Amino acid sequence: MQPVSPVVFETERLYMREFVKDDAPAVFEYAGNVENTCFLPFSPEPPEEVERFIESRLASQIVSPRRIWDLAVCLKETDELIGSMGLTLKDDMRQAELGYIFNMRFWHMGYATEAARGFLRFGFLGLDLHRVYARCDDKNAASLAVMERIGMRREAHFIKDEYTTVFAKKGWRSHYHCAILQKEYLMGLPDGLHSPVSGS
Repeated sequence: MQPVSPVVFETERLYMREFVKDDAPAVFEYAGNVENTCFLPFSPEPPEEVERFIESRLASQIVSPRRIWDLAVCLKETDELIGSMGLTLKDDMRQAELGYIFNMRFWHMGYATEAARGFLRFGFLGLDLHRVYARCDDKNAASLAVMERIGMRREAHFIKDEYTTVFAKKGWRSHYHCAILQKEYLMGLPDGLHSPVSGS
């Protein structure tokens, strides 16, 4: 099997490629699942919303300069789409928010951490970003662990700062904000890994 769209970069077990229209069923499998989306700022998405999401990602691929690098995360071994991860650049094009969601069938296998490390490399070496940050619900211990494993520091704990849906009920939620600077990232790289990533 071969990737169905251009591969932007890869890691040991994964490759990150552009979304295509035919990805809608795989995206709906996780985006339409209440347990999969319980910590995210949206309820489970119906099929029509997933299709709109795919359309928005197709549109983002042709914007110049590109500000949204939201990619399909796929297994090298099977070419299966297991989630999405992306960098959304701010207006200054030097800072970006890292966001992600993975199909719960692939939780606890280290894929999110592996992909996130790849995105930091892509962001800092490929896009020359100054700072990458991320946030998560303060009850989402697994997501916070991913941020800390890739070297992000916890910068803030915002208490009940967002009124949104949690398991189909509206409520106030609290969040952790984490970040890492390009300089910090480069200082932590092993020798020989300072060349730009392929596909950038």
